Amino acid sequence: MGSLNKNEVGQPIRINFGVDISLATPTLILQPEVGATKEITTGVSIPSVNVTVGDEILLADEYLEYYTKDGDLDYVGRWRNKAKLTFSATDIRQSDFVKFRVLA
Repeated sequence: MGSLNKNEVGQPIRINFGVDISLATPTLILQPEVGATKEITTGVSIPSVNVTVGDEILLADEYLEYYTKDGDLDYVGRWRNKAKLTFSATDIRQSDFVKFRVLA
């Protein structure tokens, strides 16, 4: 993931799992270097279509997708994100953190 701009709206954040996650309830976790961690559930989806990002193809039902909204990226500096997938009360999986920058 590259850099995003402060308060940028409509930029996709995608996290690939490489296995079918279609039965999970997804949560996107955005964590700025300074400030409160954001756990986002509204607008987070598991698309049922393939998408090409650069030279990588993300397969349907294997990735999480979220489009940034106003107020999501409210800090200039280093951030990291990860996905939390809830399959059941006892089956909760998380991805590794991925670092990115938010520019002024």
